[in-house]
Amino acid sequence: MVDTYTIKCCYPFATKFNEVEISSNDLIYTEATTYYGKHTFVGLQCNNLENAELIKAKCIQVANLIREIDKLNKTK
Repeated sequence: MVDTYTIKCCYPFATKFNEVEISSNDLIYTEATTYYGKHTFVGLQCNNLENAELIKAKCIQVANLIREIDKLNKTK
């Protein structure tokens, strides 16, 4: 059975959609960029520590895809 995943903006009050959170019952992934945009912090909690690096890489891909979709979905 597949978990239900939620993807959202971590800080909805932010001016840019840079921060992403992906979560389920067994996973929490968060990307947060500093105020000046110089550093991005990534956090991951998952059940399978053996696959943590692969899971993190996949979450980064999903976060980037969500940002692309968000840009395409903006009206002019």
